[in-house]
Amino acid sequence: MKKQAYPFIFLLALLFMIVGTCRYSPGEAAGNESLRPLRTIARVLQNNGIEPKQWIVYTREYSQQIQNDAAFFQKLDELKRENRAFRWSFEASHHVKKATGIYKRPFFQEKIQLIMTATKDKPQTYILYEVKGLNWSEKIWEKATKEIEKKSNQLFVKQPTFFTCMNGEFSGNMKGGLFHNALHLLREFQATPVESLQEESLVSLSAYTEQWDSVLPTNDHPMNIQLALRERLGGKTSIVVGTPIITIEY
Repeated sequence: MKKQAYPFIFLLALLFMIVGTCRYSPGEAAGNESLRPLRTIARVLQNNGIEPKQWIVYTREYSQQIQNDAAFFQKLDELKRENRAFRWSFEASHHVKKATGIYKRPFFQEKIQLIMTATKDKPQTYILYEVKGLNWSEKIWEKATKEIEKKSNQLFVKQPTFFTCMNGEFSGNMKGGLFHNALHLLREFQATPVESLQEESLVSLSAYTEQWDSVLPTNDHPMNIQLALRERLGGKTSIVVGTPIITIEY
């Protein structure tokens, strides 16, 4: 992963490629393990005077059984029957069919997507699941975790790999500069930097920590955490932490 390629918005196509490359230690339950880091991220942010705000959990699975339009719409009917509380929409172009279901709960939102893309050989179909919250508390996370595990068992054949991401805001003056504070936060995660990007008002770091079993192989070193700090108007600094990679705008 090249430094200049760090995205502000993580592209869907890149996520498709990366999710399948994450590795887990033998004998570990990948889905449960890959949900744990979000609680750790929230604790580290709070311990450093940073207020956790938006958080996202994201996963997807390739469906080998859906290889034509008939199978796609049959699966869509099944998803609608099993998720009646969701509001569904559908859009299509020459190359892509996408159905989206959204359910807005009191403290977080669930989204299911069924996407089929045309390729030279045969269509590729994915089921995507995302949970997004605008507030953080242990009580909210406990409720969200139960729904995530329940919905994952319904949607996916295999135990999925979850991407987790959280942003926060520090309203005081950060002493020592962005890069110094980014390194301090990485030490809180017991993480070793792998790559970095530094600009006048933005610092982004990729790193590796042995705390978490997920590993994203790169050309040189494995990584499983990304962290970004950006200075904003009014003396505020926004912080985004993701594992194994940032998946929301920063």
